[in-house]
Amino acid sequence: MVQRTCIRLAVSVCFALLSTAAWGQCGDEFPLSNTEGAGQVMCPCFVAGEEAGVVLEVAPEEYPIEILRIGVAWGSVLGDTPNMLQGALHIYENGLPNPGARLASLEGPAFVDGFINEFSLEEQGGVRVESGPFTVTMEFSDTNAEMLTAASMVHDGDGCQPGKNVVKAIPGGWSDACALGLSGDWVMHVVYRSVNCDGEEPVGGGNELPLMFMRGDDNSDGRIDLSDPIFSLTHQFAGGPSSGCMESMDSNDDGQVNITDPIFSLTHLFAGGPALPAPYPDCGVWTEEAGLVCEAAPASCN
Repeated sequence: MVQRTCIRLAVSVCFALLSTAAWGQCGDEFPLSNTEGAGQVMCPCFVAGEEAGVVLEVAPEEYPIEILRIGVAWGSVLGDTPNMLQGALHIYENGLPNPGARLASLEGPAFVDGFINEFSLEEQGGVRVESGPFTVTMEFSDTNAEMLTAASMVHDGDGCQPGKNVVKAIPGGWSDACALGLSGDWVMHVVYRSVNCDGEEPVGGGNELPLMFMRGDDNSDGRIDLSDPIFSLTHQFAGGPSSGCMESMDSNDDGQVNITDPIFSLTHLFAGGPALPAPYPDCGVWTEEAGLVCEAAPASCN
């Protein structure tokens, strides 16, 4: 994130947001955000690939929940920028300091200047969140830093709540946006429903807990060490057993299991190479979007 002066403006509100939701009937939908009302300040201060977003949480008894829609305030000084495609919307399993594994993404959302733009996740059945806090971000596809009339994300300008606003900077990684000088809360919300109330799940919900895995834990013993690349090499070239979660064996997260994966792990373990992509060094949720099969998870992840 490039440090820039943010610009004050008014953003039209499509509907009123509630900062907290009252517990209601099973299947009821609630908005959840850290703000009330419209945003006032836009921040053209990002480079392509960076993310900004919010840390959200509901009452413990409401989990698990399904996130059905995500809303993001988007605006510019002049209010007349063309509709813009951005990189993606992401949902992560934790809050700060490290949001952890990505639960789901919505690629290529299109934003209209001057509105809270809302995007549906219902076609993919919603996104299940088992516990909180969790993080929701938008990834920028274009650089807008120092472009004072460019459209960007909007915050409310009335004070930044620590621990509730995030930025994933390039370089620098995850940070509390308040510590970087943000003067308000990002105007961003989700609409959710409780999945399991009174022991029953609404239509479209599932009873199974998500599969968890750790990247690089090829032999599913809950540790990343020399035995894992040996396991991988034995599987690939000596007829050895496969992992119950093939995604674990994709050490470099390129969507394939081949010789490059044990080499990547060995380089990280013994030659100072880059860390394995998330989920690592902690377990994270496997999704079908990962590309490789995960039929069973190590006991250490569940």
